[in-house]
Amino acid sequence: MLVKREPKNPKQVSLRRAVSAAYYALFHLLAEAAARQFAELCGRGDAGTVSRLVRSFSHIDMKRVSEKIGSSVLPTSLLRPNEKYLTPDDLKRVATAFGALYQARMDADYDTGKPVTRPEVLKRLEEAKEAFEAWERVKGADDAKLYLACFSLWETWNKQR
Repeated sequence: MLVKREPKNPKQVSLRRAVSAAYYALFHLLAEAAARQFAELCGRGDAGTVSRLVRSFSHIDMKRVSEKIGSSVLPTSLLRPNEKYLTPDDLKRVATAFGALYQARMDADYDTGKPVTRPEVLKRLEEAKEAFEAWERVKGADDAKLYLACFSLWETWNKQR
């Protein structure tokens, strides 16, 4: 809606807000999935607990984890000697989109000297849509569950053995 609001001359505020909304949609999808996963493990899957847990996730930590998982990198303590990890394609799509949308949101929100174009925004919206679709396909897989856990545990798991 925001990207099409002004058909001829889109306002920068509309385009920037569309990028931000796309990022936050993916952030909340993943943060809620991670919170629900932790809450259920603790036997506390109620909405209040999940809501409080969502607020504990750090955007920058989720971006860092997404960049690592998107590059087929796992915390060192989770790998056996000489083991290579390969991120499944759908999870890679989600993780890569998260990192790209995070950066696009930062640029849109804070680099106001650089104009945002409608084609750029449409690309980001498509990226978010594809990430949502990929998440639906992969969300029940062990790799996806590990990805969600890494949002909170990466640093602990990445310490040398």
